[in-house]
Amino acid sequence: MDKGMAHERTATRTVTAPRPVQAQAQAAAGRPKLNPDEKVLVWPYLVRIEFIAALLFLLLLSLMAVFIDAPLAPLANPDVTPNPAKAPWYFLGLQELLLHMDKALAGVIVPGAVLLGLAALPYIDVRRKGTGIWFHSKRGVPITLFSFFYTAAWNVSLILIDEFLPVPGEAGAHGIGPIVKYWLSNARDAGWLFGVSDRVINAIAGWIVPTFIMLFIPASLVLILRRRWQADTREAAMGLFTFFVASFLVLTIVGTAFRGPGMRLMWPWEVGAANH
Repeated sequence: MDKGMAHERTATRTVTAPRPVQAQAQAAAGRPKLNPDEKVLVWPYLVRIEFIAALLFLLLLSLMAVFIDAPLAPLANPDVTPNPAKAPWYFLGLQELLLHMDKALAGVIVPGAVLLGLAALPYIDVRRKGTGIWFHSKRGVPITLFSFFYTAAWNVSLILIDEFLPVPGEAGAHGIGPIVKYWLSNARDAGWLFGVSDRVINAIAGWIVPTFIMLFIPASLVLILRRRWQADTREAAMGLFTFFVASFLVLTIVGTAFRGPGMRLMWPWEVGAANH
């Protein structure tokens, strides 16, 4: 038999492999079985929906532009600095973090670690089964809800503690870091921490304690998810992603609506009155 003909027959046999063979190959690769009847083409079905949604939003924004005046402030005056000077809304979470810990930690290390963690998610969970499906298991919804409220409760509690926990003997001083620094300084003065310098105390209060708290919350969250729901790697990653989303939302809302002059914590209706 001619070698070219044999090669052509082999190639044809590979392309036209029967469906049971394809199903077995997909199952061996961990891919979900595809049902041809469940396929939806991008054109025209998805594009048509997106086009209609774009028209509706364009109409809504046009009506808002016609009937609602934009809340523009007076012309900028370089001699008058607004109080507070807030960042754009997408940076308000970072601005809120800057109020509670060292500037390098809150402004560089924490955002960098979050971005690296998000980029590493596809390499942590390499399974293809269920990819692209929201809450791919029955435990997905309760895990996400619990992770959100668990993280939000921690964030709100820590913000309140850091805002209202007073430092004894120092008028106006408050916060977790300053009170840790106060305790360590008193312990050193009493002779319990012999040889500990101010630099070490500042490092503990400004870096080690905030880092420990930020690591404790996601670590305890994953531990709870594994014990309560026997969460696998993907569900644990889902909980950690929810931790990030909840933290971003809480910090952004607090920075937007609950920070007044001097970045003091107050009710939203007091923020507007204080600015006037």
